[in-house]
Amino acid sequence: MQKYKDIIQYAIDREIEAEIFYKQLESKVSKQILKEMFSEFAKEENKHQQILKGVFDNKDQELHFQPTVDYQISETVVKPTISDKMTLADVFAIAMKNEERAMKMYNYLAADSSSESMKKLFQELAAMEQGHKLKMENCYTDVAYAEAW
Repeated sequence: MQKYKDIIQYAIDREIEAEIFYKQLESKVSKQILKEMFSEFAKEENKHQQILKGVFDNKDQELHFQPTVDYQISETVVKPTISDKMTLADVFAIAMKNEERAMKMYNYLAADSSSESMKKLFQELAAMEQGHKLKMENCYTDVAYAEAW
């Protein structure tokens, strides 16, 4: 049970980090539409924290994240270095690479798990991160390949 709670707490901590990341971005951009977008991303990360806290408090509560399509755009991009000269595409590249890393970690843990309940938990967490990754990839392609529009 402690191992289970440690895993859920780890996932909660990653969601908190992501929320802080988006709030920092929101405070640094000047365009209102970008402020609103990053604010929404932060709220979504907070919502996932609340879901995970519910799982933490009630082991029998299930997550309900369905795997989404994975275009693997993130896998084709090198994670940029954070700097004050970043473009919006760089910001989304960092975000999608963070989500990719989390998704892969949970997939590896699911594959290595001998417990069916833990495997299911890791698969659900991976699906949650895959959904985040897809959103960031969509934003990335919108700004990185603007000529397609």
